Amino acid sequence: MSVCRKFITDATLRNLAKWLRLLGYDTKVFPGKAGREMLRIAQSEDRIVLTRRADMVERQFSGLLYLLPHSDIASQLTAVINKFSIKIEKQKMFTICLKCNKRLQSVALEDVRDMVPVYVFEHCVNFNQCPVCGNIYWKGTHRRNSLQFLQKNKIKVN
Repeated sequence: MSVCRKFITDATLRNLAKWLRLLGYDTKVFPGKAGREMLRIAQSEDRIVLTRRADMVERQFSGLLYLLPHSDIASQLTAVINKFSIKIEKQKMFTICLKCNKRLQSVALEDVRDMVPVYVFEHCVNFNQCPVCGNIYWKGTHRRNSLQFLQKNKIKVN
């Protein structure tokens, strides 16, 4: 039985949050200054706190909080994956909106005709849409580039 991990990051870790979402993990970005309110949200939503602010470790918090030791995204992502024994499954990747953190929904080809570039419409058959922001996602070069980034950084995808 796998554990469903949910995260919350401070605003300085927005890129890490985007990568965790890309991997299929529910990851909120706290928009304000990291502090009590962020910890309250983490506690109430059973989220793991990810931060680079060393003073956050000193706060009273009964949940999980991880102080990231690195500043580059590859090292941060690797550290989180290793720390929490995250398994990356290819079929769960690209299922969450990178902007809103909402689960994407399949959308019919005809529904996206005027929402994507003509070339994309003519060459792709599967599209997903965020139910909140309306962003449209398809299998494009970003998938290949993301997988290459993971491979280059020795991050295993199952």
